[in-house]
Amino acid sequence: MLTHGNLTANLAGISDALDLRDDDVGLSFLPLSHALERIVAYIYLTTGVSMVFAESFDTIARDLRTARPTVMASVPRVFEKLHARIQERAGEGSGARRAFVRWALSVAARRGAALEAGRPVTGSLALASRLAERTVFSEIRAGLGGRLRLTVSGSAPLDPALGRFFLGLGLPVLEGYGLTEAAPVVSVTRLGAPRFGTVGPPLPNVEVKMAADGEILVRGANVMRGYYQRPSDTAAAIVDGWLHTGDIGALEDGYLRITDRKKELLVTSGGKKVAPQPIEERLRAHPLVREAVVVGDGRHFPSALLVPDFAALGARLGTSTADLATRCEASDVRALFQAAVDTANAPLASFERIKKFALLPTEFTQQTGELTPTLKVRRRVIEERYRAVIDAMYE
Repeated sequence: MLTHGNLTANLAGISDALDLRDDDVGLSFLPLSHALERIVAYIYLTTGVSMVFAESFDTIARDLRTARPTVMASVPRVFEKLHARIQERAGEGSGARRAFVRWALSVAARRGAALEAGRPVTGSLALASRLAERTVFSEIRAGLGGRLRLTVSGSAPLDPALGRFFLGLGLPVLEGYGLTEAAPVVSVTRLGAPRFGTVGPPLPNVEVKMAADGEILVRGANVMRGYYQRPSDTAAAIVDGWLHTGDIGALEDGYLRITDRKKELLVTSGGKKVAPQPIEERLRAHPLVREAVVVGDGRHFPSALLVPDFAALGARLGTSTADLATRCEASDVRALFQAAVDTANAPLASFERIKKFALLPTEFTQQTGELTPTLKVRRRVIEERYRAVIDAMYE
């Protein structure tokens, strides 16, 4: 139950944290039934931002060029798709052109890392950035309407490497965190003060602290009255005025870092606790992996269900994407994904490493119930649907 007071408190906090102007244009494509896009609509209305609705999720690329927004709220999957498309385009053209574009994209990553660290972009990096800006960066931004000055990513974790890449291109991504019970925004990165891998400082009118087990607790005028006609659930969620979010995290120099969902931590049969989300992020960072779900609760070791990026896989193998669903068990295909798993495993502790994986022949969709409207994976649905596949990895 969210009151007008809860919502207006959240709007006041967001207004203090974000630089939104009455001459801004915002493109909306997330469902208005979702708390994130609902508060985005409210903040646009209260600050005078013109709000343009995309025709559908599938027409975002076209609608960006048509609406030419200056601000946008999004989810990580959109940035992942944009990055994949940019990388795909980098592979087109002559050999010299491909080499130059790939060099420019590497400059974006280095420039973004420097900006994140607060280091001045000088010397050879400044020279390279100016050249890449005139020839590649400006062209990429023009393909997104040419006017975006800030975007906000929420609903799921954003790969820090993607954040640095887009910052280096001149497209700052401000990552935020919230939940419906908090009306919904708890924290958001401020423009000009990025720290990728975190979700920014709490809003100025929101308090955050950690419970003894690492659970994030939130207090403020934005916290809900409770769950409708569910007094026992309300009593469990709000204790002494603090909302128990169910998320695990830490405060580092005033920046909030989310490590996992409390209820989604895997506990192996050996008693080791494994946080699946960071491992899934590492797996999805590979260009051939579209989705990754880590499983293994109560098992001897973690395993993973991987959904290939069939377009990228087809380009790598030089074959039609229509034939790939039947080749998921082929040795050459599995070798490519074993390399992706090995890369993700490299920095992990031995008990966290993915020992086995299965390639799924079809993508997750909202229509089949595997993805939420904001494109988050429904873990329990997938684990149930692919129970036989999971069991086979542990036979």
